[in-house]
Amino acid sequence: MAVDWKEVENLKGFFSFFTSQYLSKRPCRVKAHTLVEWIKKGEKVTLVDIRTPEEKALIGFTYKDTLDIPMNQIFERENIEKLASLSDHKIVVACRVGLRSLVVTAFLRRVGLENVYSLEGGIVAFAQEVKC
Repeated sequence: MAVDWKEVENLKGFFSFFTSQYLSKRPCRVKAHTLVEWIKKGEKVTLVDIRTPEEKALIGFTYKDTLDIPMNQIFERENIEKLASLSDHKIVVACRVGLRSLVVTAFLRRVGLENVYSLEGGIVAFAQEVKC
């Protein structure tokens, strides 16, 4: 197996950005109950659903103010511009259970979108919270 050392260095530089000091000042995860509270309070919230079409077929739950942008398309220029235009919103990235959304959130914050949060527990947790 050949290791792409140039890519290793790129990723090393990226991940070194997320120190404990940075993360403590800029929490990037939100629990489903907090998201529901934001919505009930009338805060501007946009959910970004990064699930694949196949995943959406398994759990079709979604929120009315949802942008469907699959993870592999999130960094297309038009999608970044769309997200950047929502600077007055809390942008909550969601996948099925909250793992991929954390990675996407980290990258979006790294490129300057500080109003982005990862939905802890994903769409599964959000759907369960709303049904309660």
